[in-house]
Order: sequence, then structure tokens, then C-alpha cells
Amino acid sequence: MRKSNIRAKITAGEKAIGFGITFPSVELFDIVGYLGFDYAHLDAEHGEFDFGDVEDMCRVADMHNMTCTARIPNIDNSTILRFLDRGIMGILAPHISNRDEAEQAAKASRYGPEGERSFGTGRGRDYGLGKPPAEYMAGFNHEMVLGVQIETAEGVEKIDEILEVDGIDYIAFGPADLAQSIGHPGDAGHPDVEAAMESVRKRVRGAGRLMSEDVMDAMNFVMWMPPLLEQWLENARSSS
Repeated sequence: MRKSNIRAKITAGEKAIGFGITFPSVELFDIVGYLGFDYAHLDAEHGEFDFGDVEDMCRVADMHNMTCTARIPNIDNSTILRFLDRGIMGILAPHISNRDEAEQAAKASRYGPEGERSFGTGRGRDYGLGKPPAEYMAGFNHEMVLGVQIETAEGVEKIDEILEVDGIDYIAFGPADLAQSIGHPGDAGHPDVEAAMESVRKRVRGAGRLMSEDVMDAMNFVMWMPPLLEQWLENARSSS
């Protein structure tokens, strides 16, 4: 049974340390694995991954005992199923604005009785080897970690009903899209956006639930590497 480092950290009251990318690179995942990260995250909403890429990157992550997670492009049952069947152990569901959407993501992410995920024998199920189906399904339901992303004014307004849905492990933000939704495109730092996010944090923690920042901390390669390269290039040009 594949274990989730994120689930283990949640249980211990600690944060999982991760690394995220928006393009397929098994070599980069290999390096990150040797460095000892707890998890590696694929941004498959904005990235360019096909399912072959996802499966290969899950293989590399498993080789290093590194949990592989993904932000998915949509919450269709078939989309979530195919990511999980490749070996993904954590799903971040984008653009969750109400109870119905939260329930859809939650039910698609786990087997019964908690959910409605279809049972298959692909790589995510270790090709049908190992534990008997019922034991595997119960184990997977425990290890699986689901986050939902609040990115709209409706999501902020309806956070209480979203929190009533079973199977959600943490709440995350999409600040840029939230800024657009409440009338401040391109200004994720606007006071109205900050106030909206703080109101969500208070409701979440007041309900005894977790925010993403309570659960994990991740370095995003695309956000981190370009500024570093830009600074290096500026220094190299100035010294030449």
C-alpha cells in the first residue's frame, strides 16, 4: 500500500515540504527526490502534462518515497479517476465554489463507502497485486489527501457549506483568480482580496479544519527559477 507523506505529516501535526512544477521532467523529480522532499506536485491545470507524463513522474516519486500530488484541470469524475489510476495520492481541486462542487470532488477521490471512485487495476492499484481489493480500498481512502481551492467570490460566501462536506482535508486559495472574481484583476494583494481570504481562514480554523498553509509548504519551480535566472543574467552582463 502506497503511503502518503502528507497524511503522515497531518497526523503528526507537522508540515509536508514539497516542490511543484508545471511541465513534465522526470529528471527534475529525480533530483528533488534525492534532496529529500516529502512530496512533488504537478500543476496539471495550467501545465502541459499528459497521462503518460503523470505516470512516469509518479514512478520517479515512488522510487524516492516521495508522495506525488496534482492540481487537476477540472473535477470531472473521469479526470480525477485517471490521475489517481496513474498513482497520484493527493488531489487539489480548483475553482470550488459551492457544496455540490465540493461533494463531486470528494466523492470522485475515494472509494466507497466514503466516495464513488471506480475500481481498476492500473498502476495506481499496483496492477492488481498486493492487498485484497477491500483492504486496498480502505487503505487508499485513508492515505488519499484532498484539497479544494477557493478562487471565486461565491466560494468565499459559501465556505461554511463547503466545510460541511466530508472528505476534504484542507482549503487552499487561488489568489489571482479570486482577485478577478471580486473585481480586482491582477491585484491579488488588494485589501479586499486579503480581507476575503482572511475571512475564509477564520471560518475554516473556527470549524477545526485546516488551511493549506497548515499542512504543507512548497517551492514552485516556475515562480522561483525565472527571477533567479534573471538576476544571474543581470549580474553576468554587468561583470562582463
